[in-house]
Amino acid sequence: MKKTLLLLLLTSLAFVFGQTTKKVFFVGNSYTYYNDLPVLIASIATSTGDVLTHQSHTPGGSTLQDHVNNQNVLSTIGLGNWDYVVLQEQSQLPSFPLTQVQTDVFPFAQQLSTLVNTQNPCGNVIFYMTWGRKFGDQSNCASLPYICTYEGMDDKLYDRYMQMATDNESLVSPVGKVWRTIRTQYPSLELYSSDESHPSYLGSMAAAYTFYTIIFKKDPTLATFSGNLSTSEASILKNTVKNVVFDHMDTWLVPANDVHSQFSYTYPSSQNVQFTNQTQNATSFLWSFGDGTTSILENPQHSYTTPGNYTVSLTTNACGGNSTKTKYLTVNNLSTLENSKNIVQIYPNPTHNFINIITNSEFSLVSLKDASGRIVNYNLRKTESGYSISLQHLPSGVYLLQYKIDEKEYTKKIIKK
Repeated sequence: MKKTLLLLLLTSLAFVFGQTTKKVFFVGNSYTYYNDLPVLIASIATSTGDVLTHQSHTPGGSTLQDHVNNQNVLSTIGLGNWDYVVLQEQSQLPSFPLTQVQTDVFPFAQQLSTLVNTQNPCGNVIFYMTWGRKFGDQSNCASLPYICTYEGMDDKLYDRYMQMATDNESLVSPVGKVWRTIRTQYPSLELYSSDESHPSYLGSMAAAYTFYTIIFKKDPTLATFSGNLSTSEASILKNTVKNVVFDHMDTWLVPANDVHSQFSYTYPSSQNVQFTNQTQNATSFLWSFGDGTTSILENPQHSYTTPGNYTVSLTTNACGGNSTKTKYLTVNNLSTLENSKNIVQIYPNPTHNFINIITNSEFSLVSLKDASGRIVNYNLRKTESGYSISLQHLPSGVYLLQYKIDEKEYTKKIIKK
């Protein structure tokens, strides 16, 4: 009897000391509201000994622009005690033409992300990647035929949410990717409610396991909460999330962006780079410039002696521990500042999903080829600082990116992991 009591006590202590608590503010609309997604995530967390405390602002049909203009949302973000703020756009907007998305979506994603990072120095943004409607966006079929199918609409949502997360150095909860895997591998499972847009209970549980995995960084198959699902349904959802999310956290930008250290950089001249710490509340700084040299200054300027691609990292001691932020930059050995306008940065490389092309020059893309020389399809998107190319549709391998700057042609090797 005494041994049993001791075992129970030790088990309880292990349960308590292994507990992780996260505070999350969900900013979205009915896709979050249906089936009370935050409560489902909290129930999953409870089953593994973790705690999710949460608030939500999810009026039906709300856009990120609506949230930017809502004082309640802004003041709640401004409380400054959130580990994560989840941002979910209206279900159709991100799939619309790029020019419209650049006007109606990306700027408001950036405003909210900036506010979250400014007001929550130990917090971060999670973008809620939603899904294509069951048979595509039939209401916009005539004018936008590419979203007439589930796959076409879902592809655009994937690209745009990954771009928002990349641009704002945030995380992705890839619910849409999980749904697509389930639709492909288990077509008998019904993810949609009767309107063929909102989630069924099973669809919300797929989302909940996905969010649990991103928020707590734990294997969803260890969760014992299944809600109203059958044992078979719960097993399928949890194993799918494990395979798509938990086993590929780098794809969803977790190791790269879920850190407290932050910095930016500019080029005062062709070979000099000014680095600026953006980590709040840090008292120590360790820079590694990728060329074997380091600095402990908060905002160092570094001169590179050799042109090339460099991996730069900043380690700080903020938010109760050390964390390291890594970025990639290109230095060109140009003799004059006038010619430095031809500097082109292409990063990350190697990559999983996207490459960013940073340039102020007149840039044109000639082709993207695989290792055999075969031209492959690509989608070049204009950004504030240059361009972005999605590679998520391509298999792993080596690709050659050919581009022109002022009529001079260049070739860059890209490695897709």
